[in-house]
Amino acid sequence: MIDQDLALFHDTAPLFSVTEFGAPMPDSDRLWQAKSAPEWSQIFEQVHEFSGGYSSLGSGARPMSLHDLFRHFLDDEMASLGIGMTPLQMRLLLHPLQSMVCHYGQLMSCFSDSLSSRNKTRTVTASSTRCRLEEVQSLLQRWYDMADRYLKVNPICAVMQANLVMFHLISLNAVTNFSEIERLARREGFDGTYQQLVWTHKRCIADVEEAVFHCGQVLRIIRSMPRGVRPPWWAGAIYRAALVLWTDSLINKETPAANASGGFPSPGPTFAIDALPVDHPVIVRFLSKRVGQPALSKRDGTHIPMDHGVTVLAHCIEIMDEGTSNRFVDGVRNKLDRLMRS
Repeated sequence: MIDQDLALFHDTAPLFSVTEFGAPMPDSDRLWQAKSAPEWSQIFEQVHEFSGGYSSLGSGARPMSLHDLFRHFLDDEMASLGIGMTPLQMRLLLHPLQSMVCHYGQLMSCFSDSLSSRNKTRTVTASSTRCRLEEVQSLLQRWYDMADRYLKVNPICAVMQANLVMFHLISLNAVTNFSEIERLARREGFDGTYQQLVWTHKRCIADVEEAVFHCGQVLRIIRSMPRGVRPPWWAGAIYRAALVLWTDSLINKETPAANASGGFPSPGPTFAIDALPVDHPVIVRFLSKRVGQPALSKRDGTHIPMDHGVTVLAHCIEIMDEGTSNRFVDGVRNKLDRLMRS
C-alpha cells in the first residue's frame, strides 16, 4: 500500500508487479490487525474453522494471493465464485489497476499532437492505446460496483471511504495528465498566449466532465470523513483535485464557447459537483448527456462558480483548513496559496 501511495502522489509507476504477489493474503481484516503470532494463529483458526470444530491450522488451508484475486477479478468471476472482499483486499486490488492506468497514460503522453493523416502507424497505435486505457476504466467501474455493494451493507467504513478516494484519484489519472498540469502551474514552457492555453488544456485534461466529476467526489468524500479517520495523504488528494479544477477554470473563463475547446456543453441547471453522490440523477445526466453546470459548494450549501481559478483554489484551501493541521498539510496548503497569489 505504501508503494501505491508513493507512486500515485509522485506520478510514477508502482515498483511492484501483480505477478510478484503470489503469497497467500490475509482474507480477514482481523488478521491484518493481529499484533502477535499467537494472536494471528488464533484469529486464523476462527476464520477458517472447519465444520465439526476441526482446526484449520496445519490443514493446508491457503487463502488466495493478490495475484489470484486479480485473476478472478479480470475474469469477472468474483460474484459467481462467491468471493467476499474485505476493505483492505479492495484497496490492494486497486494496485494493479493503478499500474495499468499509469502505463497506458505514460504511453499516451508520448504520442505527438500532430494530426497528420500521412502517419497511419501513429494513428493506429494511439487509437489502440486509448482503447486499452478505456478497458482499464471499465475495470475500475467493475471495482467500484463491488465497493458500492459492500458499502450498502457496511455504510460506515473509514477504510472503504479512503479506498473510494483512491479510486477517484486513479480514475482522474486516466483522463488527465497531472505532470503537465503541474508544469502549467509553474508556468514552464508557457508563453501566456490564448492559443497555447487551449492546446495545453487539451493535453492536461482529456475528458473535462469525467475529470470534474472525480474531483468533486474526492472533495465530497474527504469532507464527509471525520478528522481522526482521514488517511494521512488526504491533503494531497485535495491538492490534486484543486489543480485539475484550477486548470479547467483557465479555459472556461476565457471563452463562452467552451464546447469547441473541450469544455462544458450547453447551459443547464447549476449543481454542486462536490455534494451529490455518484448515483444522483443530476450527476448521471451530467456524465451521460453532458448537461448541467457544475459548481463547488460551501458547508451552508452556497454554490461557488468554477470559472475563476483563484476562487477554486481559495475554496480548496478552506477545505484544508477544516482538517487537522500538520507539516504535510501545511506544506500542501502553502503550495496552493502561492499558486493562488501568483
